[in-house]
Amino acid sequence: MTRMENLQPSLDEQTRQDAVYEAAMRSISASKRERERKGYVVMGGAMEFGEGALGDGLFGKISHGAKLFMIAFACALPPLLVWQVLL
Repeated sequence: MTRMENLQPSLDEQTRQDAVYEAAMRSISASKRERERKGYVVMGGAMEFGEGALGDGLFGKISHGAKLFMIAFACALPPLLVWQVLL
């Protein structure tokens, strides 16, 4: 009978360790799902931005104007810098 009494604390500890292990695994799984969910949100936003920027709506027109402005700025900046240095 004494052998069974000695095994009981060991079994209780094993049960507790199993519960801790299961909780940790659930936490890891939830963390992975959350990271995946955030990745899908980022990709969805990027895809919608690309479709909106290439569309015919107001956002597409603003995006196209911004592209033209940046191209003009990149072409005009070097001569302006040369004039500033030489004059």
